[in-house]
Amino acid sequence: MMRQLTLMLHGIIILLTLCGFALAEESSPKAGGDDAAEIQRLGQRMYRDGLLADGTPLLGKIKGDVSIDSTIFSCANCHARSGLGSVEGQIASPPVNGASLFNPSYLFKDQIKNSISKNRGVVRNVVPLRPAYTDATLAEAILGGVDSNGRALSPVMPRYDMDDRNMQILISYLKDLSSAVPPGVTDTSLKFATIVTEDVSPADRRAMLASIETLVTINQQTKTQRKLPQFAKMFRMLDNAFFRDISVSTWELKGDPATWRAQLEAYYQKEPVFALLGGISNQSWQPIHDFCETNKIPCLFPITDLPVISNSDWYTFYASKGYYQEGETAARFLAGQETEAGGRKILQIVRSTPQGKALAAGFTATWRDDGHNEMKTVTLTAEQKLDGESVKELLHQHQPTTVIIWSGEDVLPALTEIAAETDLPGMVVSSRYMGSDVMSIPEALRSKVLITLPFRPPEAEAGFAGYADILSFGKLKQPDTKRVASRTFSMIHIFLLGLKEIKQNFYRDTLLDVIGMIPDQYLPDFVRYSFGPGQRYASKGCFIVQLDQGEAPRLIKKSDWVVY
Repeated sequence: MMRQLTLMLHGIIILLTLCGFALAEESSPKAGGDDAAEIQRLGQRMYRDGLLADGTPLLGKIKGDVSIDSTIFSCANCHARSGLGSVEGQIASPPVNGASLFNPSYLFKDQIKNSISKNRGVVRNVVPLRPAYTDATLAEAILGGVDSNGRALSPVMPRYDMDDRNMQILISYLKDLSSAVPPGVTDTSLKFATIVTEDVSPADRRAMLASIETLVTINQQTKTQRKLPQFAKMFRMLDNAFFRDISVSTWELKGDPATWRAQLEAYYQKEPVFALLGGISNQSWQPIHDFCETNKIPCLFPITDLPVISNSDWYTFYASKGYYQEGETAARFLAGQETEAGGRKILQIVRSTPQGKALAAGFTATWRDDGHNEMKTVTLTAEQKLDGESVKELLHQHQPTTVIIWSGEDVLPALTEIAAETDLPGMVVSSRYMGSDVMSIPEALRSKVLITLPFRPPEAEAGFAGYADILSFGKLKQPDTKRVASRTFSMIHIFLLGLKEIKQNFYRDTLLDVIGMIPDQYLPDFVRYSFGPGQRYASKGCFIVQLDQGEAPRLIKKSDWVVY
């Protein structure tokens, strides 16, 4: 009887711990008269950016005497933005959110008793690792590197130098970190949405939604199968996250992109969701990106070639930088080539479209970052014609050593018209912008024309051709030439990896944290999806290729995939 009572008490303690009740939590401290909102703002800056309340860097030491500056070595760098910890190599950084710190920490030790008979039992012993922190013991851990049990923390954990006010601000922030259940999450369900803008064709819309519908169907079937005896053992080994009811609504955006923000806010107010899964648009993702940043909503791998380029924004994961990335790649490749005695003169011809502007922006920024300024950009309006005569005129006027043409369907006719010219400079074009026309570049020019290729070459992609069919189940009646179904497959694959790893920590930042820590993924389209803390563009490479000779030319790689 006593043993049963003891186990029951242990179970109650464990349940309270997992549910996040603070058994030893003290009231939030007041810091120098600051109101709660200001304490949260200052605490967040201290945790994420390593800046004290007065804006100066938080300083400390690691391994006894190595000085560190927390603007580089911030709390979030190791413990993750969500505060739920991370693992890098052999170093595990434990959770530091309030529900973890201000509850006891337990180690579960399984003792499996095997018998000759079919009966097997598992006895779980609860071993306390440390008691709950208090404000005083947490301050000692931060200042002196000693946990609530009096044991020394890892030597890589900094011993910080801060006064009482800053300590109170940080502790108050940690108490609230990853504590509120976000919208779209209940004990039994997870609500998501995806986005489709009205410029998307019915075929592309269907290519994305078919796979997402399959995700929801599999979720419902899995919940049913879990109850069957033949599946019970398998599902015991999996996390419970996927066994909540998953629903994905479609938010359709219409009209001018300037109105999208208001439409998104209306959808979100009516139906709050945990995250956005994918999405598709042929226009700039900027309004949707900004909505997600403001409302702190994760958006996972939308299908867009016009993503927002930012080094600091957090809430949207993109497959790549899109057209901008092709421009970057061209600039890095050319910068690494030997120059002629007279130096390199770049002429950039840019069609004034979102695609052309993105390509030119990537090239210009990267070219100048590499210390080069010798370039001229000519922008063509929608009305201006790009043909052989206009190209020859520009070449005569600027005398470039390399001409870059960021335009679409008019490039091939223009190249065909100048193919017989002699003494033409080297050229660069975009395979994504030119589309299938790129395979018809005249033979006389193929040795001169470099092509940016953000995807695997066709022969290498053959091994991944059937991946998207796993989720579309033959629902698509047209070939997926725009890579919509395949990119949706990759999004769902990565989403499920993240969903498995968040365990029961259903916080938005946790989902983004764990995706940032998953290993490289080899999926359709892009050579590799790679991740890292705070990285928001998974495909970090692009090929430079040329066409070989013949009626059925192949793409010949002139660079490795990663060239920057």
